[in-house]
Amino acid sequence: MPTQGHKRGSDDPSTSNDQSRECNKRLCAIAKGTAATPTLEMDVIKVAKEGIGKVLSRLDKVSPPFANMDFIGYLREKISALDAIIDDKVVVGVFGRSGAGKSSLMNAILGVKTLLPSGTVGACTSVIIQVEANMTDSNYVAEIHFISKEEWEKELESLLKIKEIDGEEKDKRMVNMSNSKIQALYGEDAVGKSFDELKSLESETFSDIPEFFSSTRKILSFDTATKFSTEIACYIRSKRKIHGKQYKSSQIHYWPLVKYVTIKMPNSKDLLEHIVLVDLPGTGDCNKARDEMWESYITKCSSVWVVADIDRAAADRDAWNMLDNSISNMGPGGQCQNITFICTKTDDINPDNYMLEMDDEDLHIENSSNDSEEQKRACILHRNQQAKMEIQENYSNPYEAIDEMQVFTVSSQEFQKDNNCILRQEETEIPELRALLKSLNDQRSEKVMRDYVIGAYGILSMVHVVNHGITKSMETEKKKLHKLLEQRLEDELQNIDQFMSDIHMEFDKCLSAGVLESEKTCVTRAKEEVIAPKGKGGGGYHQTLRAVCNGQGFCRSTNGVKTNMNASLSSSLCDAIKNMFSKTFKKSQKSISAKIDNFSILLERHDEETMFPRLAFLKTEEHKLKADLKHEIVQRKKEIYSSLVKSIMTSMLPSYTEASNVHGKGSLKRMQDILESHIESSKSTMFHDAKGKMLTLLTKLSEYIVQEIRSKLKEAMKQSLHNELPLPDISEHYEIVKSAYEKMMGKPITDVEDEKCLLEDTSGKEMTSEQVTTKIKVPLRNNRNDEKKKKKKKKKKQRKREKDVLADAVFVDKHMSALIKRAAMVMAIADDLLGEDMIQDETYSDIEAAETSEKKMRVLYKALRSGGPMIKSAFYTALQTNEPNLVKDLASP
Repeated sequence: MPTQGHKRGSDDPSTSNDQSRECNKRLCAIAKGTAATPTLEMDVIKVAKEGIGKVLSRLDKVSPPFANMDFIGYLREKISALDAIIDDKVVVGVFGRSGAGKSSLMNAILGVKTLLPSGTVGACTSVIIQVEANMTDSNYVAEIHFISKEEWEKELESLLKIKEIDGEEKDKRMVNMSNSKIQALYGEDAVGKSFDELKSLESETFSDIPEFFSSTRKILSFDTATKFSTEIACYIRSKRKIHGKQYKSSQIHYWPLVKYVTIKMPNSKDLLEHIVLVDLPGTGDCNKARDEMWESYITKCSSVWVVADIDRAAADRDAWNMLDNSISNMGPGGQCQNITFICTKTDDINPDNYMLEMDDEDLHIENSSNDSEEQKRACILHRNQQAKMEIQENYSNPYEAIDEMQVFTVSSQEFQKDNNCILRQEETEIPELRALLKSLNDQRSEKVMRDYVIGAYGILSMVHVVNHGITKSMETEKKKLHKLLEQRLEDELQNIDQFMSDIHMEFDKCLSAGVLESEKTCVTRAKEEVIAPKGKGGGGYHQTLRAVCNGQGFCRSTNGVKTNMNASLSSSLCDAIKNMFSKTFKKSQKSISAKIDNFSILLERHDEETMFPRLAFLKTEEHKLKADLKHEIVQRKKEIYSSLVKSIMTSMLPSYTEASNVHGKGSLKRMQDILESHIESSKSTMFHDAKGKMLTLLTKLSEYIVQEIRSKLKEAMKQSLHNELPLPDISEHYEIVKSAYEKMMGKPITDVEDEKCLLEDTSGKEMTSEQVTTKIKVPLRNNRNDEKKKKKKKKKKQRKREKDVLADAVFVDKHMSALIKRAAMVMAIADDLLGEDMIQDETYSDIEAAETSEKKMRVLYKALRSGGPMIKSAFYTALQTNEPNLVKDLASP
């Protein structure tokens, strides 16, 4: 059975000196490669924090005229930015219709049977729930965020209007939803009451949630999962039965007022420290704030899990509609990198019925076996395999940025059984999903550690170096170096500016073609797809079109299907820029992110072996600046892509408002006429406006990139090259973090005292900027014995690396068949190889064009065979990163 994991040790910053020294010893052992169990991440970050804490303590004690307050403020800003690195998390979105088993699945993965309320017939999780690790204490904590009082009043008026509608405009599903919300909050007898009557009840019925009136979060905290689950049910579930108990009719359920809930789970560091699991309800909501939040979460998802009951997974249109209608947000408009399809309730099977169409050989059981458990197990495993193949065949991914889909067939119930199990734990596939989640968490942990260590090393190196005096001649040469770096900066910025101008010109061409096509086809397309689609009419579609108008061109039905007039009208524009958008924003050598990666004002000759700590700080600042820019590019990418739809919505808004106010007999026809007429009269300007909006945002992105690079690096040069301030001795912390940085980057780092050797000419004469640059690339130490030792060590390292490369190549050749069949993260592997210049753009495109993972792998293996051991070794490294479980499985005897 799964366990909840061990409790974390104390992270109390008041750790004793003996503990700190022991930690430092272990870190030094890690840096030397002699540590047995390197818990590197938290230890390095902890030591870095201790060193930075000493710096902050010292900064608190200095004041003018004894210090440069501008420099002190700069240091504080850099130190504060380090904490944001730790807070950045990966969002995993969990989609699925009501009753698909999402809550039970998440409980099983997290190892707590009763964390999320589940298991009740007809129950429905009605709000967005995000689950993350509680890193503070051992309690189960819920942070409940409410919609505003004004938002609820507006929604309540809308709910009452829905109930008043009669005739062809009446929608029974919407009426039922309205009644369920009103009864949940105001009681069973509230149906039929007026707005004022309902509002008069709130002082009493909402007395337990004063946070709703004060627009603050409500915090619930319990020491057991069962108590926690029971208490939060009324905030997240629309069903009044939980864990076998029937709530009294007087029990108030507050879920209609809840925007979203954050659950913090204890003892979950290994799975959730850097992950947020988000349960996204599959049904639409007439509350605009919740629907907008649903949309925003989709664009934040780095990974998406689609959950469906295995009995109808391949044919479950709700699940596929949710995926198809949301994938456009996840692709070019979002940051999703992979999709996982999860079939649940695999143990729910009738072996007698299933075996009627199967032979014993198909099920891999002995003839005439009377063992009912063996028969059921065989049926489950056979159906699991069939479901995986059928789902993979049905899946079509139109977006290059998203990797191939993985399929899991799971049984939460079997996994959580204490005895009488039909399936072994590994056959429930819950352990595989846990391993997938842990892998995501581990990858983010490594990135957090890497980014934090790089940032901390830069700050500590600058603090370390300012404690060492400099000569007058060194000060002169630093000014010359400053001038040289500023010239490099302007040259590189001119290069980036030209690159962005070329992108703007290409988008202009694509959008112009899209405008012409949109003007030709917009009326016909809008009529066929939204206004009057064939086969849809009468009261049912009347309500859909009204919901579209009320939602400013968008509505999401109770089964998750989206109807989006704005997206329909902008589809020709989106098609026109599809390839250019992909080339500009995906991971490739021609993207903006790749251009940022290649940017540097530090020439190759400013390498680690000869870089003094001030330049080390500049290099870490470059690294952080690039990471921040790429993050901002992802966020702006979403805004740029969605600008077309938003601009169309703005142009269409008058017609939506007018149509939504039409009521009475024949109102459907009049609504349709209003929308069609507006499109016809606005098409000459509407699409040009959308084009202009996107181009403006691209211009702003270009300006932002150039301005950020110029301002941040100029300030970094100024502060690192021209400031001296007595600061505390952080040599011990600096050396430990430096060792971790050195190990991570794979290169030795120059000691602080080498700065003097670097900038002083042996003749004592003043050097030119060119001579400074030449000096930087010359080895600092002239001791011949040291040089011999370095060369010997380098050769030894090279021989070891050659052996590793050959071993990697042997593994790749030996397991070729298994890797071709089983590898799923093919595009992620190809991205890594492309980033390392191991494959060409043409090969990458061929891999993308292949229809299945197996075909993609065959294309990739052609490149591996022609590339030799080095590319095979790089492939093996990428395989370890993206398919760790597969590598481990193949490597085991």
